[in-house]
Amino acid sequence: MPHATPLTRFSLPRLLPGAALAILLAGCGGTSSPPAQPAQPARDDNAGGRGALLRNSPTRLLSLDVAGVGAQLNKFGSQLLVVAGAPKCGIDFLQIAYNTVGAAGEATTASAALMVPSGADPACAGARPLVLYGHGSSFQRKLNMAAIADPDNEGAGRASTPAALYAAQGYIVVAPNYAGYDSSALNYHPHHIAEQQSKDMIDALAAARTALAGLSRPVAENGKLFITGYSEGGYVAMATHRAMQAAAIKVTASAPQSGSYAESLDYEALATPGLLDQPGAFSFSTQLQLVMQITAWQKAYGNLYAAPAEVYSPTYAGAMETLLPSSRMWTTLVADGKFPPYFLSTEMANYAGLDDARRAQFGTPAQSLMTAGYLGRVLADIAAHPCPVTSALAPLACTPANPMRAAWLKNDLRTWTPTAPMLLCGGNGDPEVGFDHARLTHAYFKAHGGTAQLLDVDSPAGANDPYARPKNIFAAIKQAVIDSGGDPGTADNYHGFMANVACEVAARDFFSRF
Repeated sequence: MPHATPLTRFSLPRLLPGAALAILLAGCGGTSSPPAQPAQPARDDNAGGRGALLRNSPTRLLSLDVAGVGAQLNKFGSQLLVVAGAPKCGIDFLQIAYNTVGAAGEATTASAALMVPSGADPACAGARPLVLYGHGSSFQRKLNMAAIADPDNEGAGRASTPAALYAAQGYIVVAPNYAGYDSSALNYHPHHIAEQQSKDMIDALAAARTALAGLSRPVAENGKLFITGYSEGGYVAMATHRAMQAAAIKVTASAPQSGSYAESLDYEALATPGLLDQPGAFSFSTQLQLVMQITAWQKAYGNLYAAPAEVYSPTYAGAMETLLPSSRMWTTLVADGKFPPYFLSTEMANYAGLDDARRAQFGTPAQSLMTAGYLGRVLADIAAHPCPVTSALAPLACTPANPMRAAWLKNDLRTWTPTAPMLLCGGNGDPEVGFDHARLTHAYFKAHGGTAQLLDVDSPAGANDPYARPKNIFAAIKQAVIDSGGDPGTADNYHGFMANVACEVAARDFFSRF
């Protein structure tokens, strides 16, 4: 629903086709090291307080020396280390479980990866900087950023990015799985609920700090805290920075990447004439994303509907709130009869005026996801109470009457101005998360006295350009995609590959300045 393109928002590193990047980056040397020390077993739950480690946490899942890190990361494509640099450190992969809250503030649990560098290199010992890393969206419940060696784990590929770019270079990494994933007690995910997701990240950080202090060889931070993430993780990174600033928690710098910070922007555009009629405008993954989002809004605010059948086809409505994240393959949900084959129904007001090709996208009310009446009321509210979402000064200055619309406006992050350094990174041609999210958020910050930087990796590198490297990386990957017969304009190639790699590199380069 928010995007008229496929919405996977996955941050899995893709294999770089060929050796197009090899000439751009010089690798760093590494030394071997013994495995990190095991964690202390069995802890109490600390009376259920937020950020408390759960019993038997942390759990060490894997310890690798420098050579082992290189071998493990090369499984995700040899070019990953060309971009990140050769590992300097071994990594101890710990899984931590902790107390946090759900979208409505209800007590629950979540888990995270804690990646601890080890080894003889000076970067791997002593007090070290810490990176709090947010991953992209997923429909699979089995997502554990600590289980990098498990090929059936959705989080394995995602974990390779912070492991290669940060942990293998000496940074401590805390990478939450988010509530609703892995071992979390929550049966839904509070997707893009800024208040909850920032609390989840802060709670993971608190639990990780307790775990670090309890290791057989305690690991100390050096006082530098960096926050980053890609796609949903970019949104989460910005929400977390906002929450930490409000709580007077010191942030050294942040680098949100390709996130939907201007949350209301795409939703408000739904009222654009003809948008809902475009063939393929709402892919299967887009519809799943919408269901996950509506559930999150309903759990957070409780007023979107009295019963799910108000929003969804009664045929499927009963299962929608617990459908995602799923323990089954999301690609087979329609075939398994768990999800409707159509998004919009023939009862939509515009259906009668469509041609046959466009009518073919619509199903009967029983076979369609959204009820025409509910969606029609949302669209009518946008028309009746327009919101200036592209304004740099006051983009949220409106009074929506519809509760769904109020929910997406509430989670728009253009409500503050960062005082710590921030880099907003993205690509101007991203078909999945439009660059306008970064551009308009940056404009809001600037209009309110902020100094955040904006980077478009899909732009030419200028003379003495501090971001020449990520821009050149983007251009090289784009050319490699073209040379291999791929389309660089697809969401998978652009958002999930080209902009992803370039922005991840830009984030680390940015952090290296502090």
